[in-house]
Amino acid sequence: MAEFFLGITLPDDINKEVEAWRRRFKAPKTPPHITLIPPFRWDLDERKLRKVLQETAIRHQVFELSCRGIGHFGRSVIFIDIEENQALFGLQRDLSGVLEHFGIKPERRRYHPHLTLATRLRGDKYDLYLEQLMGYNPKYSFDCRSVAVFTLVTANNLKQWQQVYALPLKE
Repeated sequence: MAEFFLGITLPDDINKEVEAWRRRFKAPKTPPHITLIPPFRWDLDERKLRKVLQETAIRHQVFELSCRGIGHFGRSVIFIDIEENQALFGLQRDLSGVLEHFGIKPERRRYHPHLTLATRLRGDKYDLYLEQLMGYNPKYSFDCRSVAVFTLVTANNLKQWQQVYALPLKE
């Protein structure tokens, strides 16, 4: 049994800037990404997972994503907001639907795409980090060309998410 999640990775220039903020805020060691499907367990042959995900991804056209401004979930998560995008919502919905056929339950919460900068904030960290972000108004746009598949690996008794492959979208 393995654990996976699906996401969208960032172009190198955007990734470097976002990662600098994440390190400053001691965000988890997961590479910067926009989550499509949160972590799930897969008990079947991993080749089957790759096949069904590839078949789903390739039905979707490459699309542009725009990131604008800072948002938060309560006082525990600070993120860069993603502008609403029907292509993104359609991709997420289709991936969720195909996984549901294999017993992976979809999220109950409404899908809210974002790039996490800081998470698991406690005490005064929320106010401190927001203060540090004053004047930072991220505005990025890039083409989403693939879906990244991450798996949870253990090395030296440390669990960490690593990208194992990317599933191309239709050009």
